[in-house]
Amino acid sequence: MKYSNTIKLSSFLLIFVLFLTACGDDPASSVNEDPPEFPEFENIDADLSYFEQNSESTNQENTSNFTEAYFYATGLSSVTASGLFYTSFFNSANQSEAEFNDGTWRWEYSYSYEGETASIVLTSQEIGSNIVWEMNWSYDDGQGNSFEDYTMIEGSVAKDGSSGSWTFNSLNPDNNQEEPFMETIWERSGDENFESTTEFFGEGAGVQTYTYAQNGNVFDVTYNDTGSDNNIYVHWNTSLQTGYYQEGTDTAERYCWNDSFTNVDCSTVGY
Repeated sequence: MKYSNTIKLSSFLLIFVLFLTACGDDPASSVNEDPPEFPEFENIDADLSYFEQNSESTNQENTSNFTEAYFYATGLSSVTASGLFYTSFFNSANQSEAEFNDGTWRWEYSYSYEGETASIVLTSQEIGSNIVWEMNWSYDDGQGNSFEDYTMIEGSVAKDGSSGSWTFNSLNPDNNQEEPFMETIWERSGDENFESTTEFFGEGAGVQTYTYAQNGNVFDVTYNDTGSDNNIYVHWNTSLQTGYYQEGTDTAERYCWNDSFTNVDCSTVGY
């Protein structure tokens, strides 16, 4: 069964990552020029400090709108955490020595456990104004199931850190064909202007889209589920201290709070 194979494979990979991470604390060095720094995925996370700093308001009366928005924003932003399992392989690659050849940096490492073996190859190269990354892996469970040079992660990051995109493919491929699980793109302009869009691909044509945007003091989180009405919008303004959340596309389902974080009619705060 594909589901049971996925659990088995994921468990093996988790052991793989933990083992490699524990092998050393110092980044490997290269005899050539320094390799590029590994991408920092944390710097594209949603900034939810507004809710965290004002979380005490959830203990006050008549603050259910702010509380619900807090839960929605936190819950929706956490969906991108599924990519952290993939990105942990970058940290593991940092324990191996980088090799430079014909414009491409290459890291390679392998591991075996109870008859299962896996090897990872991470490459990086500069193409124009971007640094392009690709991680391929080969796996054999010792029972006739195997694949080679399967691309699990690929993406690019602008050298000035202003934009990037990532594709995370399924960890249990059929016929060694890449199956996108999650794709994210992001763009940053200064310290207070940022937008990221993440798409999740399930079975069939269904796509779930999560978007986070900051424009100065104004923040928006949206979640859209293709083919359903399960859409969520969260908006807040850290200067005015007001905001709302909305369920579905009908603005009648919009619930607002004022600068005291108490429930109000949306017309009184301009929403």
